[in-house]
Amino acid sequence: MSETAELTKRLEALEGKPQNRKPRPSFFVIALGIGAIAALGGLLLLFSGGSDPDSLKTASPDEFQAAGPGFGDLEPTPAPIETSPPPEPEPDSETEELRAQMDAMRRELEAMRNAPAPEAPTVDLEALDTLGAEIDALRSEAAATQTALREELEERARQIQRLQNDLELARLEAPRSPAPTGPTAEELRLQELERRRQAELEELQARIASPIIAFGGTGGSNETAAQQRRLDGDTDFVRNGAEPAEVTQAQLIVNPSNTVVQGTMIQAVLETAIDSSLAGQVRAMVSEDVHAYDGSRILIPRGARLIGRYQSGLDIAQRRVTIAWDRIILPSNQTVEISAFGGDELGRSGTTGFVDSRFGTRFGSAALISLIGALPAVAAQNTEDEITSDVLEGIGEDLQDSAQSVIGEYLSVSPVIFVDQGARVTVMVDRDLEIF
Repeated sequence: MSETAELTKRLEALEGKPQNRKPRPSFFVIALGIGAIAALGGLLLLFSGGSDPDSLKTASPDEFQAAGPGFGDLEPTPAPIETSPPPEPEPDSETEELRAQMDAMRRELEAMRNAPAPEAPTVDLEALDTLGAEIDALRSEAAATQTALREELEERARQIQRLQNDLELARLEAPRSPAPTGPTAEELRLQELERRRQAELEELQARIASPIIAFGGTGGSNETAAQQRRLDGDTDFVRNGAEPAEVTQAQLIVNPSNTVVQGTMIQAVLETAIDSSLAGQVRAMVSEDVHAYDGSRILIPRGARLIGRYQSGLDIAQRRVTIAWDRIILPSNQTVEISAFGGDELGRSGTTGFVDSRFGTRFGSAALISLIGALPAVAAQNTEDEITSDVLEGIGEDLQDSAQSVIGEYLSVSPVIFVDQGARVTVMVDRDLEIF
């Protein structure tokens, strides 16, 4: 025991503990503490949710890269080869001259760069404006002169062309005119008339000198041949109407490219309606192009205007209204005078439309006049008194005469033709038209 106690004392001395020991806790206290620690650990584990702690980030090794200069290349770089510097060229006289010229040019360029900028010249604005106005005036005068010269040249060219056409026409007509070998047609006609006049004069002298005395105006067998010719219309038409035919020479159309010949049909559409109860003006628009005689160009284009007039006072059975066209107005500010009849779309003279014959007016007027004269006559026949009957007949005759004078004009009333706007009409050109 003594040795154990001594060893214990030495151990406590080494550990620096006091010699007085505290009493050890009981086993129950130790077990209770261990249970409390276990319960606290279970609660901490429950509230933490059992999540795994974050893993630490670690680096992963990459593959070895041999790209790049000097990295991963195990072969040593070859040593540079020592070269001797090239020998300096020997000085040449031409090279020295070129260098001297280049140096001189560099010095001149440097001097020009360092030279002060020249002062800007002063500009006289008034003089510039005056000069500009003079230039504009000269330009205007030159343009006017050029235009006048061009017009004069065109007019001269037109005159030359016209003279050439006249000359060509004269050349063409000269060989065709035969030399006069005898009397002309007019002379033959005058000679025939003179011969007939002399024959009639001789017959008249023979009748005067004849010893036969004729009584009465009957012809009979004593009529002469001249009297039969004068009295018989058919004989006069056959014998005296046979005049010698005149010879007409053909004429050349001078400007076929600028001529619309006679008989050309112009298709148009009415712009104004027509009421034949009163005469008035009418206007139409050309609906189809009208070409020149040779077909080379259009002389009357679509859209040209036609100015004309229509007639009133139609006959009883007339169903067409007469239209006369007087003027053509072109879109090129030209106008042409004509005197042409208007026709329908097939070229028949006149234009038709809705015809009001006024048959009811005429028939009603005739019936009213007959009724006015018949009523007193019927009343007179039914009256036994002779005086009253005579009075009624006289009244009936007077009423009939009065009604005839008042209503009689309605018996000869003329029909009325209505033509709507937009109706198609035609115009036949009555003369040759030259359009430039």
